[in-house]
Amino acid sequence: MPRSIPTLCGSITAEPFSLAVRIHTAAYQALGLDYTFVCFGVENPELAVQAIRTLGIRGMSVSMPYKAAVMPFLDEIDPAAKAIGAVNTINNQNGRLTGYNSDFIGAVRALQEATDLNGQKLALLGAGGAARAVAYGAKQAGAQVTIFNRSAERGKALAQDLGVDFGGSLHDFVATDFAILVNATSVGFRAPEVNPIAQKLHADLLVMDIAFIPVRTKLLQDAAKAGCRTIPGTRMLLHQACKQVELYTERPAPLAVMEKALLDAIEAMTHA
Repeated sequence: MPRSIPTLCGSITAEPFSLAVRIHTAAYQALGLDYTFVCFGVENPELAVQAIRTLGIRGMSVSMPYKAAVMPFLDEIDPAAKAIGAVNTINNQNGRLTGYNSDFIGAVRALQEATDLNGQKLALLGAGGAARAVAYGAKQAGAQVTIFNRSAERGKALAQDLGVDFGGSLHDFVATDFAILVNATSVGFRAPEVNPIAQKLHADLLVMDIAFIPVRTKLLQDAAKAGCRTIPGTRMLLHQACKQVELYTERPAPLAVMEKALLDAIEAMTHA
């Protein structure tokens, strides 16, 4: 396997985004490793994977729209990533490329910081790629997952594929039926000032929004006002990045250092 000085890690995406660079750089510095993380904007996922092999890149994050597109060009797919149908992490070990999905790990770790998922009734809003990762992870951790989605056809298809329940549209969600609510719709990212559900929340509900800019979306603000415990999307983002660092370095990730880098970067972006 070819090697570079410093050891190169990175992210392939259609549009380069600086958050991953800030988080990973802080981690490698804290670990005292001569690693450099670079965000690559690419157009051809096959050639991007070939570049990993050619340059000996140690690890590569994968962002939309390439999470499924890279899969045919890898040597091995982790069973969880295969079930989810998406790879967001490529680990290069001696020239053998294995695809992982750390999104579901990030979601589960973020939720487990606040509660034991086993046996808990969890309502999941959305049926896209992120929702699929959350649903898979929550079910693996023992939660009873029910999907709510604007498109019934898409929601039912995801629920059937993963062996979880479909509860109807977002308007069919009833807060008192659940212990946990996770928003994985695009609303949090595209319109964070909008609460995707109109129903009244109850104080015993644990609410997580996977959107991370701003850190406190309208849903989380409303949930806090209702007395709910809340989990910002930064916790999921942080934990999925920690899993990547663990794979690339084979060391425990410095979570506190990475969290500070993440929050500082978001603060700078939102006040630019």
